[in-house]
Amino acid sequence: MTSRHDRELALRRDLVEAGHMVELPLRGLSAFTQTFEEVLTGVERLVHEMQPTEDVTVISFPPLLTQPVFEKTGYLDSFPQLIGSVDVFTGDGREHKAMVGAKNSGEDWTTHLVPARLDLLSAPCHQTYPLHAGTRLERSVTYETGNRCFRHEPSDDPMRLVSFRMREKVCIGTPEQAQAHREIGRRVGPDLLTSIGLQIEEVPANDPFFGRAAKIFAAGQRDAGLKVEFECKVYGEDQPGTALGSSNYHNDHFGLDFDITTADGELAHSSCIGFGLERVTVALFATHGMEVPSWPAPVRTRLGLDAQG
Repeated sequence: MTSRHDRELALRRDLVEAGHMVELPLRGLSAFTQTFEEVLTGVERLVHEMQPTEDVTVISFPPLLTQPVFEKTGYLDSFPQLIGSVDVFTGDGREHKAMVGAKNSGEDWTTHLVPARLDLLSAPCHQTYPLHAGTRLERSVTYETGNRCFRHEPSDDPMRLVSFRMREKVCIGTPEQAQAHREIGRRVGPDLLTSIGLQIEEVPANDPFFGRAAKIFAAGQRDAGLKVEFECKVYGEDQPGTALGSSNYHNDHFGLDFDITTADGELAHSSCIGFGLERVTVALFATHGMEVPSWPAPVRTRLGLDAQG
């Protein structure tokens, strides 16, 4: 029986040989070419058109968080194995000469850098909560945002990248409003993916917590039903599925961390519906084949690819 890793390598090889992916020197980093990007653009458009669409503010951010905001998200506490931060050079001419000398000697020149107090973004929703820090919301707010994210989990699996794109719809409001948003995601998320020919199963899930208490936190998240993932068995029915998207209820986690309250003075709750754009795109190639013109016509039409077909 072919191992999971062998199947991952085979899918990566197929994408490269078809000209859709270009391998880069570091595991988990890849470049993608025009046809792949056209499919991904179609996926992103479908997420944009997905409910909710009314009273949604579309907003874009840089792929960075300031350190104080990053610390408030709780990511450092729960997922330190995934984080990345930015270092910069602030020295003078003498320090620059020493840094170049270290580089030329094969030494560690990065010791001449200092932290910029900026951290790489791990999830687009993290940038929406600071917009309302220390405020009282008279009504719920819903954002649509997407970004390039970073998670340090290098892998040969083309479905698991270090640098990837995610698009989310985020609701901040009362518990009832946040839960309703999450339930919309549970309905429309699988519908979106099945409409482009993917076989999807909704499964209870948990985030990859770190440390001794990881199993406890993961079990608590699953038992409370806070996170569901939309999985596709890209590598066969005998293998675990891969999450292409998820619908998540955060309780008052971000309301507490960012001091956001609702009109009644209670802590705001939040939820998000998110999709990994490269993951969905790779799943489409794995499902329908490497030649887009051969894909089912309804799938091409849904993705706006008829001009390429």
